[in-house]
Amino acid sequence: MKKIITSLLIICSLNSIAQEKIKISGGQVYSENQLGIDIFYFVHQTFADAFYMNGLSKQLTNDEMYSILENVYYRVTKEEKVHVTITQENGPDAVLAFQIINTKDGDLFVLATNFNNKTRVFEEEIDPENSIYRWYFMNKGKLVYRKDLYSKKAEKENSKETYLLIDMYLFDDNFKNDKKAKPLIDKLLASNESDTNKLYGYLYLGEYWLMNGDLSKAEESLAILKKFFNESSTIPKGYDLITKMATTEVEMMKRFINN
Repeated sequence: MKKIITSLLIICSLNSIAQEKIKISGGQVYSENQLGIDIFYFVHQTFADAFYMNGLSKQLTNDEMYSILENVYYRVTKEEKVHVTITQENGPDAVLAFQIINTKDGDLFVLATNFNNKTRVFEEEIDPENSIYRWYFMNKGKLVYRKDLYSKKAEKENSKETYLLIDMYLFDDNFKNDKKAKPLIDKLLASNESDTNKLYGYLYLGEYWLMNGDLSKAEESLAILKKFFNESSTIPKGYDLITKMATTEVEMMKRFINN
């Protein structure tokens, strides 16, 4: 862990000042991802952490977010990191740094930021305890968040809520349980569970179709998700974040697939 934090502190040097709103540096642009990462898992894991956990989603357009993700996807290698700087009207520039770090457990895909989760602002210096950074294991095309690694204990815990189990099966590192996700989604949507839980069901239905490359069905699922949320009288309004994030994810995948 100390090795990872030290590396993140190095790659997130914040001394440069961006000359444009978005500045991307590091590595050449390849025609294919050099790490063998599937586009869906790349988009799913990075868009939320890069843009939603720090408020950048409110500053950037879909095209701008896509441009950043596209550059990272086609630039980052085991040897080359990608450094993104986004000018802020007040305070230090936002920094997103992507790279591969080798550990005893294998290569990790790392996203480091200078956004302090405690003060909720971008800072000049990295706070090892509070700055947002994420690392993901790479496994046969999947990016797997470190907290999503499969274990029987985690499966037992997640089985208490159907939507949690669906999430686990879709995004853990156990390929054998992937096929269990769709029947659980269908079961949840046909159940009498709360509207809030079923909202997750519609979310994961869209994720399922994106994962399987069916953009048309993913867009249909997104429309149903939004309609379900807007017509429900019991889902807390704050859950509109789910519809916003689902929309962004679909928009990112549309651009990757169609460009």
